[in-house]
Amino acid sequence: MSESTSSKKQELMAHGLIIFMLFPALTITGISLYGLIIWIMLALGGVASH
Repeated sequence: MSESTSSKKQELMAHGLIIFMLFPALTITGISLYGLIIWIMLALGGVASH
């Protein structure tokens, strides 16, 4: 039984790592890259005329 409990604890810790560290880091990275791409497009091509 202790092996099952240890496995459950490791699984919960892995899910916690994914939810509280990996997802926010990927979200911040994705938003930052999107902003960088927009900034580079504006720097190279200029502001779009209306």
